[in-house]
Amino acid sequence: DGIPQPGDFDRLLARAEDIVVQRTTDRRPFRAVIECLQNLERHAKPGTPICFHLEGITVAGSPRFRIRTVNQIRDGEKPQVSLWLSRHAQWQRNFDGTESLGLAWRELLRGTLAHPSRTPRGGAGLGWLSLARHAVKPPVIGLRQGNRGERLFFSVEVACAA
Repeated sequence: DGIPQPGDFDRLLARAEDIVVQRTTDRRPFRAVIECLQNLERHAKPGTPICFHLEGITVAGSPRFRIRTVNQIRDGEKPQVSLWLSRHAQWQRNFDGTESLGLAWRELLRGTLAHPSRTPRGGAGLGWLSLARHAVKPPVIGLRQGNRGERLFFSVEVACAA
């Protein structure tokens, strides 16, 4: 928690690599950590506090990791974020498993390649859909009102393969 300083994201990544169970056959949790840190680094409003929480749990002997992030969005990006969130809400309503999320990801990837008009920091949503493909259940994403204004909340749970 706090305002990121130079090198903080690299230190978080190194620390997460020590914590997350890593096997050569299954690096999904670590890829999820990388995606979440990239989102904070690229999309969080500079100079504002962020939260990054990595929690390890075990369910029936299978390690799982829950990642939660909260950040203030950059000035002027609320309309784009709101549009993406409305699309994400539709994905959550329509897709109930990793197979349908995989199909959605492929369709979105094709659309992005056909129309490469994105923001300089991304904005297509491919990273989040890629995460959702490996999540235990669809990620929870939304704008939440807090004492410092509107902030973007994200939570995902990723399990290691058995």
